[in-house]
Amino acid sequence: MHSANTDPVLRDWLRWAPERGSTPMFVRTVAEAALMACMPDCVLLRPVLVELKRRYPEPEPGKPPNFTPRHDAPR
Repeated sequence: MHSANTDPVLRDWLRWAPERGSTPMFVRTVAEAALMACMPDCVLLRPVLVELKRRYPEPEPGKPPNFTPRHDAPR
């Protein structure tokens, strides 16, 4: 991984999350920061980003977004 932009697990979600006005501001801010972060910072942020992606997943095509945090979702 060279940056968050090239991370195959997070790349699409990081582009999607900041664009959605209904995504919580904290999530949008962290996603935006990750897109601008240097490699050492990306490594530090990655576990947080993976967890946020789990809690706030992209909606499936054709379905409205559901932004209820998934605190009890299986890991």
